[in-house]
Amino acid sequence: MLVLTIAIIILAAVLIGAFFQRITGMGVGLLGGPVLSIFLGPVQGVTMVNGLSIINAVNNAWAVRKRTDWKRFRIISAALILGSLPAVAVIHFLDGPVLLIGIGVFVLLGLGISLFPAEKFKIPVEAKGPLVAFGMAAGFMSTIAGIAGPSLTIYARLTNWDYREFVATLHPVLVVANTVSFVLKLVLLGGVDFGGAPLWLWIVAIAMLFVGAWLGDKVNAKVSTPMARQLATFLAAAGAIAVLVRGITQLV
Repeated sequence: MLVLTIAIIILAAVLIGAFFQRITGMGVGLLGGPVLSIFLGPVQGVTMVNGLSIINAVNNAWAVRKRTDWKRFRIISAALILGSLPAVAVIHFLDGPVLLIGIGVFVLLGLGISLFPAEKFKIPVEAKGPLVAFGMAAGFMSTIAGIAGPSLTIYARLTNWDYREFVATLHPVLVVANTVSFVLKLVLLGGVDFGGAPLWLWIVAIAMLFVGAWLGDKVNAKVSTPMARQLATFLAAAGAIAVLVRGITQLV
């Protein structure tokens, strides 16, 4: 009974994460990551989240490909890969908890700035430098903490990027982010551990991805752009707080 209860909780987290990801561009990693890490362990949990996130991001990217800003996607993806490289070096020199706390604080401060109404915080949408900088930050945070979306959400708010277009562009970006994290794990750890979850759980979890995406697609048309932006900001803040708490807990 306990095993079944745990499986239901995990599958519910994946379903809800996929639902919100279709609407806001974030969800599976932010909502599913902590749950899977608790019940499967940090290594197996993150491994499963990485695998599910790649599948989910590919499915979403294909569904919204016509609204994707492919020019920005190429710039963000290149910057994301560049940002992932120093993260690998930093991991070896700084304690994990310190990094997690730093990332959590950074994201929360960034979100606070992005919500501030002052015009001086606005970024010209045509400026390439900030796009590269936030892309690198996304790669850095994705490699260390498994979250790339919050950094780009801050950029989207500061530039007033059309939110539907931003979400459509974020999906293929997350394909790159999760794939890079997966490959880095292979290089750094010499392999990945799939032993934490049975095959049937993987199969049902993948099915939940598609069900959640389908439900999100149905609801998405009824969600206003301001509401979708608020949901994304809330998820980004929740993810940052989760990372911050995880870092403090590990430090203590």
